[in-house]
Amino acid sequence: MRIGLGGIWQETNTFAPRPTTWEDFHRYQLFEGPELVASLAGTGTELGGAIAAAREHRVQPVGLLFGAALPAGTVRRDAFERMLRTLVERTRAAPALDGLVLSLHGAMVVDGHADPEAEIVAALRAVLGDLPIGVTLDYHANVGPALARSTDVLCGYRSYPHVDMAERGAEALRLVVRMARSGARPDRHLVKLPLLTIPHAQEDAAAPMRQLLAAADALRADADVWAASVLPGFAYAETDRLGFTVYVAAGDRAARRARELAAMVWDRRAEFAAPLVSPDQAALAATAAPYPVVLVDVADNVGGGSPGDGTALLHALAHARATGAVAVLWDPAAVARAHEEGGASLSLPVGGHSDPRMGPPYPAAGPVRRYGPVSYLRTGSYMRGQRVDMGRVAVVEDRIGQIVLTERRVVPFDDDHLAAVGVRPRGARAIVAKGAIAWKAAFDGYAARAVYARTPGYCPASVDQLDYRSRPQPLYPLERDPGWEAKVSAALSPP
Repeated sequence: MRIGLGGIWQETNTFAPRPTTWEDFHRYQLFEGPELVASLAGTGTELGGAIAAAREHRVQPVGLLFGAALPAGTVRRDAFERMLRTLVERTRAAPALDGLVLSLHGAMVVDGHADPEAEIVAALRAVLGDLPIGVTLDYHANVGPALARSTDVLCGYRSYPHVDMAERGAEALRLVVRMARSGARPDRHLVKLPLLTIPHAQEDAAAPMRQLLAAADALRADADVWAASVLPGFAYAETDRLGFTVYVAAGDRAARRARELAAMVWDRRAEFAAPLVSPDQAALAATAAPYPVVLVDVADNVGGGSPGDGTALLHALAHARATGAVAVLWDPAAVARAHEEGGASLSLPVGGHSDPRMGPPYPAAGPVRRYGPVSYLRTGSYMRGQRVDMGRVAVVEDRIGQIVLTERRVVPFDDDHLAAVGVRPRGARAIVAKGAIAWKAAFDGYAARAVYARTPGYCPASVDQLDYRSRPQPLYPLERDPGWEAKVSAALSPP
């Protein structure tokens, strides 16, 4: 038995001005054919988990195409179509397949394509006919009925910080093999709630997601239930698929189970509010023990598509006369200047260059270390075994602490990127994390506390700050009384 593996994966922030290009996919992750299996085997990725499960179930994994890019702005049409064309061609040319597992994000937005993930499945369905197709989805997927209708089973992440990607890939593979061998297909039901939530209110270990995920776990404990997902979605991808998704695949009563779970989500909608403090208040927290304190730069969330060069917390740390901090900024121009000028010390403005709202630049000064190009393998719980390219790096020993300047954007989902350039965050007084919750995969094990700051960026904590040009209406909390009822849902039929 042969199971094809592939996907096109990117989380799109449509409010970020920098588009996502073919080069972004090629630079981050792009594997074709046998290279896909060779490169992702043994990694903590979705397809890495599927490869391991294929061996366990004695089936052959067949690499097709997988392309991934870091979260950023809208994906260019030519990049998407080029990858989709290759994925379809490789699927058509592959030895006869018995099923397919795809790693998709679910919040990708592409110029000229209304629902790109659904189009991927539809294009492959045209090649494979009624062969079983399983899809893994990110916790932040904005899922629409078209994707759920064309796919035999969806397996959404159950963790935030994301640490279960390999498990979801293994789950999708196992369910596809089950369908291929038995000929059975589950009934599926999708419920779309008019509810917007923000990343730092979606932590899996905190209310209300802890209770909602537990309810989905209880459903999956029933042998009749194939899959169940509660997916909070991604508020920063302007699309008609915005909103919280509940999905259940089961042998029987999928619709009833999905509606009951959705009603539980709706009853707890007010609990997704999350307070923040000003940058100055956050910086003051870094001047008092216990240490290290994580200063969470919520709106400049690199993992949500923000550039990662905001300086609000650096200025606040300097104003508070804080020391011993560790911060990472994406600033290719500053890195280039640091490498060109030479010398043991450096004085230059850093950060705040991508957009006026992200500045002003911070006047970094002090001894400098130069590295590059730098790459490393993730060793933590996020995408373990994945290779990351930071480009060239310069580390400035500034008065507030160590400022790590990178040529390429780096998400703070591990501390390997700091170790790669001789920075030891465990001994820091403060760690500036440009994320929402996923930074916990890197620092939560030794952080003394965390302070969430209200900073500028493309991932603001208040959705009413977002200038949506078009969106579904109503959406809570933008409309305070949408009047939704659990009976309003989308029933699905087998493909």
